[in-house]
Amino acid sequence: MKQLIYMIICVAVLTACTKEIDFEFRDEAPVVVIEGKVTNEGRTVVISRTRAVTDSVHSHCLPGADVVMTDGVTSTPLTYDAAADCYYSPVAGEVGKTYQMQVDFEGQHYEASATMPAAAPVTSSEFSWVTMMGQRMLCFELWGVDPEPDVRNYFWIRMHRISHHPHLENTRQTAPYSWDLMDDRGCPPGQIFLDWMLVSEKDMDDDKEENWKRILYDGDSVCVTLMTVDPKVYDYLYQLGRGQHHGANPRSNITGGCMGYFAAGSITRSDTIVFNRAAVSEWKKMQKNRQE
Repeated sequence: MKQLIYMIICVAVLTACTKEIDFEFRDEAPVVVIEGKVTNEGRTVVISRTRAVTDSVHSHCLPGADVVMTDGVTSTPLTYDAAADCYYSPVAGEVGKTYQMQVDFEGQHYEASATMPAAAPVTSSEFSWVTMMGQRMLCFELWGVDPEPDVRNYFWIRMHRISHHPHLENTRQTAPYSWDLMDDRGCPPGQIFLDWMLVSEKDMDDDKEENWKRILYDGDSVCVTLMTVDPKVYDYLYQLGRGQHHGANPRSNITGGCMGYFAAGSITRSDTIVFNRAAVSEWKKMQKNRQE
């Protein structure tokens, strides 16, 4: 029953769940935005500025900053990489360590700290059709292993889609197709379960231009990243998602007067799925705890 209620709520906020993180604000002076991550896949920092909602130009990472991450023993500088559009270091983070990010940019100093939680391995993922509120919805189900079942864990889930469909061949596909947040409350013991409403069958059939970025087309390659994050980053991203629809600016965990976040997290990935609409089956009620 809890999962069904969750699905109904997801339908109601479907458009909110399919927005990328986009720092757009109305008629305000530009503010520095810092998006920093240290993960098991390396370290990245993107520095940009907020932009007006009427500005359709994609913002790029700004050069000229000094960026360092330290674990209290070793300091690792991040180098500006124009091709990757970020400051980058391949040095991976380690679970349990607390990392500090320091950024000096245009005479201002910014810093933040975060502790890297354990990874949550993805065990299975699949698409299904769910009928509710008179509509068939395309749902994505993901199962994983809860790394610490006895404590509250928080997750940032991002779906990445590469499409060669003619509707999307001239569009940027670097941002996630969709992203969402969850914690492990209500999941089967020792496991993580997410059911994610993506798009209605009607919108897929109608294929209107305003929905092209939300529609999955046959042949699209889809992969989901599951990143464990600490509570402060979870709260920031949650408030950011709400603020995109309510006009509120969330409180950053970075000091110095900027927007953005610094996250230490462990990333795991689902298998890549090549989407085939005809092969998507009907959703079956969660019948068992699944370990695969």
